[in-house]
Amino acid sequence: MIRAVIDTNVLVSALISPSGNEALLLLAVKQGLVRPCFSRAVLKEYSEVLARPKFAFSQDEITALIDLLQLQGELVRPARLSGISPDPKDDEFMACALTARADFIVTGNKKDFPRNQLGVTQVVSAGELLNLITLEL
Repeated sequence: MIRAVIDTNVLVSALISPSGNEALLLLAVKQGLVRPCFSRAVLKEYSEVLARPKFAFSQDEITALIDLLQLQGELVRPARLSGISPDPKDDEFMACALTARADFIVTGNKKDFPRNQLGVTQVVSAGELLNLITLEL
């Protein structure tokens, strides 16, 4: 099974565009093809960002998404890291990936995840991960 840390922007895109690659990635999570890895801080960010008024997502949508991730995923307790990403908010995602030994970080902002800081974890878009899943099937 593919282990992945999913960046918040992927979840936002999945809810905005239910037929896009990001939504298809969530379908792969639901089907057990991808196991999301996250920390309590990452879950908190997911909830806070998805609840922003500018997105107008319903609380039911947000709850269903977070529940799916928790049901199919793995909670990790990473050590605190700081200053490893150009975007300090992404340090927590990188720490999760390192602790979980995730295969991938899935993001729409690859530049925020320096590859030289991630060991074996690859940084990919949702579309790139879907292509890899398709090759494995």
